[in-house]
Order: sequence, then structure tokens, then C-alpha cells
Amino acid sequence: MFNTTKILSAHYKVLVLSMCIFTLGFSATRPVAVMSKVIGDVKVDPVTEPGWRAAAWGGKLFDGDQLKTGEASFSSIMFLDRSLVKIRANSKFTIKSKRTVKRELDTEINMKVGELNLTATKGSQFKIQTPTSVASVKGTELNLLVNEDGTSVLTVIEGTVAFMNEMGEVLATEMTTSSSSANEAPSEPEEIPENELPTWVGNVKEDWRLNLSPDKPGEKDVGKPFNLQITVEDAKDGKMALDYNNEVNLSSSGAEFVFSVDGGQNWTPDAVVKLTKGRGVIKGKSIASGKSTLAVSGGSSSPGELSISTKQQETSKTKTEQALEKVDPGLTETLAGKRIMASWVSKGTGSVESIIEAINSGTLEVTSKDVIENPDGTIRVILRVNSVEGSNSGEEESDQENEF
Repeated sequence: MFNTTKILSAHYKVLVLSMCIFTLGFSATRPVAVMSKVIGDVKVDPVTEPGWRAAAWGGKLFDGDQLKTGEASFSSIMFLDRSLVKIRANSKFTIKSKRTVKRELDTEINMKVGELNLTATKGSQFKIQTPTSVASVKGTELNLLVNEDGTSVLTVIEGTVAFMNEMGEVLATEMTTSSSSANEAPSEPEEIPENELPTWVGNVKEDWRLNLSPDKPGEKDVGKPFNLQITVEDAKDGKMALDYNNEVNLSSSGAEFVFSVDGGQNWTPDAVVKLTKGRGVIKGKSIASGKSTLAVSGGSSSPGELSISTKQQETSKTKTEQALEKVDPGLTETLAGKRIMASWVSKGTGSVESIIEAINSGTLEVTSKDVIENPDGTIRVILRVNSVEGSNSGEEESDQENEF
């Protein structure tokens, strides 16, 4: 009785530990922001599934995610606390954000290069770090430009920002600007007239809408190529953009998916296609079963998305596979992914085909087997067979060898 109680107690502790691990994992992956607008070539590198891929409207962002925008591109991010960040073309940064209390965040944006506009809600805490400065923000609207050499230019439109680096700190107030560079303290804030405020935020618009569709609807087979149609609409009137003759980028996320721009000779996970008169075709195929999200993006365009479901093709087993499975079901797993290179009868009479047929029909039985794994990765299976008592197979005792 004492031992039984002890065992049950130990099992109980293991279950509690498992539940705690699961809970911690779940809370660590709660989103902190969402993509509220995407124009052009905008990519995200999720911390939960590393690798750059096309960003999508409504896509969730997590602590540690990276974003970048290409030429003629724009994106905006709405954080959980309703703070809004707008990102200009040719920008790259990392999000570090944690929940403090309900719907309030402590956020840091590590801005490597580019330009952003931030409207931070009251109560939120924002820090924007650049190669030469840190801007500490509370309930403020600002614009921050980071040049290739790390020089940073802060413009405060509303509120107050502490602008600092290792060399010093200044307090920039409403309608002032300050700059920082390597080995120099931020400059004293200077007043800026309204007509000299950055205007790029108000000039952002999409000229075209990209669409992506398969040649035929429905679920696709793994490994079987199919055509993907790319079309472009004018964002103003929705008509085909016959004057669109630009390159677009294709990418995928989810189940492994590849594209081919040369008719199926070469396959890559990303592709660039030149459209003519607003149209283009590319081949695609999945190399794993499941769901894939495909995206097409291009400058000054809202991206197109397509969800594809793929399944493994059902293939009937060969007679040899049926015979091997009958002999030993475990052989099927051992030989998975391999094909027969050669087979022969090394002793006795009859052909390989007739012996396999006899094993499947039950007129021959396997008396012993050897499975030899060779150094070069091939596998040799040797079956020794004999007639089943009472059968009329007419076969003598034979040795059959199969090499995979």
C-alpha cells in the first residue's frame, strides 16, 4: 500500500510539471501587434518560424519579429495598445514588445535603417533604438529617419521625446527636430515650421492590386506541378492594368512549396516574374502535404495571397511490396523511400515474378529472411521460400534476393 501511494504521487508530479511547461509556452507566443496595411514588397521574419516571407494584411506580429520594406513599399503596424507605426520604403527593424498590464505594452523598436512615423497612445511606453541614438517616447507623435551611416534625425510633432546616446541627452518638445551621429551627442532641438514637417505619410497610396490564382481550383497533389496565374488591377477603377510591365516577387509559407520560372527545370522557394500587360504565369508545386500560403508582391501594389492545400498521392503497392509486408510488416518502414534496384533468384527454379505471386497467394511460404544494410546506404533482402504443404505450386526451395 505504501509503494502504490508513492508511485501515484510521482505520476501526479510529472503531470503537473507538463501542464506548467505547456502554459508557459502558450503565453510566450501571444501577439503584440498586427499588420494593418501592406503595399509593395514588405517581408517579415517571424521569431516563431525563422525565415523571411511576404507580410500580409492582418498578419500577427510577436516579440522578436523582424520587418523590412523594399523599394516603393509601405506598411503600418497597429499594436495591442492602439499605438500605430507607419514604415517607409527601404526600412528594416526588429520589434521587442511585452505586455505590462491589460492592453498596455512596453515596446522597443530596433531601427537599423529607414524611416518611421509613430503615434503612441497615452500610457504606452516606446523606445526606438538606432545605431547612434535612443528615443524614449510616451504618448507622442514623431518621425524618425535613420540613414545608412546610422545618422538619425528625430522630428517631434506632438508631445515630448528624450533623445540620447552615450555622449549626451536632449529633450525634444513639440514641433522641434534633433539629429545624432556616431561619437557626437544629439544636437540641441530646433523649432521646425509646419511646412517643413515630413510629408511622406500622407502621400502613401497603392497604384495596383496583385492577384494570384491556380489554373484549376481544388486540392493539389504533392510533387505535381501546376500553373499559377498572376494578374494586376488598377487600384482606382479595378480594371486590368494593361500598362503594368514590371517584375513581381513570389514567396510561400507553411508547407514546403517551390516555384519554377523555366517550365519546371529548376525549382526555388522564391521567384521573380516579369509581367507583361498585367499578366504572368509561373509553375508551382508542393513538396510536402499540408497548407501553403503563397504571396505575390511588387512596388506600389497591394500584395495578393493564395492558400493552397496539398495531399500525398495515393499509390497502390507493388506485388513485391505486398509480399515483403506479408513476410514482415516492419520491412515496410525499413524500406520506406527506397526503390528496388535489382532482384534475382540465386538458388532454385522459377522467376522473381512467379515467386512473388506465389508468396502473395499463399502457395509459397518464407522460411527465413536476411536484411543486410550495406555501407553505401543500399539494403539487400534475401528471402528463402518453400512450397506450402498441400499446395501445387511446383516450385522447389528457392532463394530470392532484392536490392534496394
